[in-house]
Amino acid sequence: MADLPPLATVEQLGVRLGYTLEGAEADRALGLLVEASELIRDVAGEDWVGEDGQLSGVPRRVEKICLAVAYRAFTNPEALNQRGIGDSSKGYDRAGVGGGDAVYLTKSEREAVLKAAARSSFTAVTLVSPYSGDSTESLIGS
Repeated sequence: MADLPPLATVEQLGVRLGYTLEGAEADRALGLLVEASELIRDVAGEDWVGEDGQLSGVPRRVEKICLAVAYRAFTNPEALNQRGIGDSSKGYDRAGVGGGDAVYLTKSEREAVLKAAARSSFTAVTLVSPYSGDSTESLIGS
């Protein structure tokens, strides 16, 4: 999945941030969008890229999750979960969902990505009763 386009644009992230990203900030934003996109693609098992190498059929929800992940990392690059002003204390979520990483998917984001990719961690099983009246031959496909 190397060199795939991010699932959202720097311009979209700039809109969320409330200003136009330029220079080093735009480069940082692009890096975060690429990293968020890789995580999402790993979970979804889908790349949403057509044969021409361009994005194709990206669900809106996936795009929004990519932006949310990149926004979270852009605005909180140290992945702090608490900060104190007096005596300058900081808290990192090393054992939690982020594991101290700035770019991560929450449990609900993972579930939404799976749903948007038409995948699920649940597998349906159809059971056939021996009392249903179907012959074994029709079940086997003689």
